Amino acid sequence: MKFLIVDDSRAVHAYLVDLLGGSGVALQHVHNGEEAVQAVKSPGFGVDLVLLDWEMPVLSGIEALPRLKAILGATPVVMMTSKNAMADIALALERGASDYVIKPFTKEILTGKIGQILGREVA
Repeated sequence: MKFLIVDDSRAVHAYLVDLLGGSGVALQHVHNGEEAVQAVKSPGFGVDLVLLDWEMPVLSGIEALPRLKAILGATPVVMMTSKNAMADIALALERGASDYVIKPFTKEILTGKIGQILGREVA
């Protein structure tokens, strides 16, 4: 499996490497929504899941989300953010997010949601 991590925080990237690194998942890293859109447009690009932060410079996750979904189609996108208002969650789901994880999250929460979305366990 391969995941794309889109977050402007290097600490979040490091945390996700710690959480998912030993699970056999290959991780690709970009740091804003524009980099994510350019990555998924690349010839031969493919991932099983995108972990997308909301608040980033250049192009936010919520702005990038419909562009990513237009390119990726059925590939699931999980929003990762500290935004916890119902209106924010609803907006992300309306724009194509498969699920929504509120920061800070634990390994159990993240891997549980990913497992539900992909239909297989991620340890």
